[in-house]
Amino acid sequence: MRNMEKKASLRKQAKAVRESFDSDKVKNISKQICVKLTQQKWYNLCDTFYVYSSIGQEISLLDFVKKAIVDGKQIAFPKVKGEDMDFYYVEDVSQLKEGFFGILEPDTTCKKAIPKPGAVMLVPGIAFSNKGQRIGYGRGYYDRYLKQHEYIYKVGICYDELVLPEWEADTYDVSMECIITEKREGKIMTKLEELCKNASEARIKIGMLDTDVKNHVLKRAADCLMLHEAEILEANAIDVENGKKNLMPESLIDRLSLNHDRLSDMAEGLRQIAKLDDPIGEVMSMKKRPNGLIIGKRRVPLGVIGMIYEARPNVTSDAFGLCFKTGNCVILKGGSDAINSNKAIVKALKQAITEYDLNEAALNIIESTDRETTNEFMKMSQYVDLLIPRGGAGLINNVVKNSTIPVIQTGIGNCHIYVDAEADFDMALNIIANAKTQRVSVCNACESIVVHKSIAKEFLPMLYKRLKENNVELRCDDEALAILNEQDLVKKATDDDWGTEYLDYIMSVKLVKDMDEAIAHINKYTTYHSEAIITKDYDRSQRFLDEIDSACVYVNASTRFSDGNEFGFGAEIGISTQKLHARGPMGLEALTSYKYIIYGNGQIRE
Repeated sequence: MRNMEKKASLRKQAKAVRESFDSDKVKNISKQICVKLTQQKWYNLCDTFYVYSSIGQEISLLDFVKKAIVDGKQIAFPKVKGEDMDFYYVEDVSQLKEGFFGILEPDTTCKKAIPKPGAVMLVPGIAFSNKGQRIGYGRGYYDRYLKQHEYIYKVGICYDELVLPEWEADTYDVSMECIITEKREGKIMTKLEELCKNASEARIKIGMLDTDVKNHVLKRAADCLMLHEAEILEANAIDVENGKKNLMPESLIDRLSLNHDRLSDMAEGLRQIAKLDDPIGEVMSMKKRPNGLIIGKRRVPLGVIGMIYEARPNVTSDAFGLCFKTGNCVILKGGSDAINSNKAIVKALKQAITEYDLNEAALNIIESTDRETTNEFMKMSQYVDLLIPRGGAGLINNVVKNSTIPVIQTGIGNCHIYVDAEADFDMALNIIANAKTQRVSVCNACESIVVHKSIAKEFLPMLYKRLKENNVELRCDDEALAILNEQDLVKKATDDDWGTEYLDYIMSVKLVKDMDEAIAHINKYTTYHSEAIITKDYDRSQRFLDEIDSACVYVNASTRFSDGNEFGFGAEIGISTQKLHARGPMGLEALTSYKYIIYGNGQIRE
């Protein structure tokens, strides 16, 4: 009721202002707006315009209508009958006759317009908000019509002095995509765009924060996570329960789940980041030129970093910690599977930010989980400097193909271990068991085993027995299948198995005749994440390091070490599988850029 009263008051005030306009003002502003409408990009792209007949001091679209008809556009005017409003095509303004409320309407010779995507509606209003909200005459004709035809592009037509501050919208209100006045034109800023803009505006001051301030905030953020433990775990329990109802695989349920120990690890990760050296401000090089100029290279923040990720609540705190330490603002777009967990974690982290009187735009979460919002986020290149997707192949490929923001590919991990003819069997069994079964849902888990044929008959039964302890299914080529054919956890591999990231208790097994075939197989099916060789032969280990084209290449060690903490970087924001601008586990330095700083004493270029 209060909202209706507020709108009624605004309507009364706006009508009073509009009724004070003399005819010359209405005529001049109407002409200006009609010209502006024909200059919009969508004017040439659109075939059909839904317009209105003006009454009183409303802005007249008559000049626009006449030009649009000459330009071959379809023009439709509204006609009211009872509580309903429909639009009818008009080929000439002579087809307009006085109708409901004394407003000119299409006559009986006009055909009913069939709304279709791509049409533009020029919507009258007594007033609009700067967010595109509309105040009409209170009868709801336009709101009802536009609710039924949401795909029509809605342009509000208004006097500039009647564009008011935002007010609380009712559920039945329909907002405009664009507002045209005599002074303004353009698309209405969406909530997402406003969030990204705020982050972009905050980036300079966040980037200038003193190291001590950043460290204090990070340590306080760790405390806040634990202070809000009950709230976070309660939210996570809702996500886990929803995941089970949606038949989420157990391996992904594990990745989604939080408990006291995991939350404590997240908090400790923030404390560890606080202990790390701050890379911002580091002078990477400094040299003096013959002309006396001193040219330095200084490390600086990237600015605004966006994260799109799936059911990984720990990413929320890790991303904040690493971005904040490097002076970056971060915008988080988690998946629907973990939305309750992510919101609770961000709420706790923001407490630390506000306690230090810092701009909350340093940490942002996009709460909408629909695909349309994700696609819109990927187009925010005017505000976001880097986008990092973390998740499955589908998510990452979608971001890479559709983003206008620079992207770092991360995380798809079809990781291989090659067991060489000169391998230590006990070492190989321990490494493979660790790489596969310690945690199957992570990107650095081993998915593919490559074994030299000369040791296969002896080694494969031992491998099967070891992995059977965790019910690991082996998908084998023909030769490996012949050796293990009587076993119950063995299946014939298909071509798809060689390139699959299972994230489950499944591995592919390929036998090779020599090192050449092993390297060729791995480089063909690699996702450029992590690969390992088990061998006692030094020359073969060096050749493997040289010829395998992945971010992390191991000799006699588990691929599970591909991790920012294990590499001594503190928490990681992801594992880059590309070569620009970062590769492998991405710690603090990967979230920085640099600028050149030049000192002179009056030099000019001759």
